[in-house]
Amino acid sequence: MQKNSCPKYELVTTHTARRSFATNLYLADVPSISIMKITGHKTERSFLHYIKISQEQNADKLLNHPFFS
Repeated sequence: MQKNSCPKYELVTTHTARRSFATNLYLADVPSISIMKITGHKTERSFLHYIKISQEQNADKLLNHPFFS
């Protein structure tokens, strides 16, 4: 069985870049409301559904939050 392959840059779309940008800002502790102003999300619920973070990343983010120190 032969796979059809193409360069990775052909797989990256503007949507992929936008989602990665928002996710990376969120993981860097930029406030959600600030990111939402850039991405145009109206509700935090839609924003949190949009970004791609794993349960492990979310747990690490909470574990390292000053509130829990």
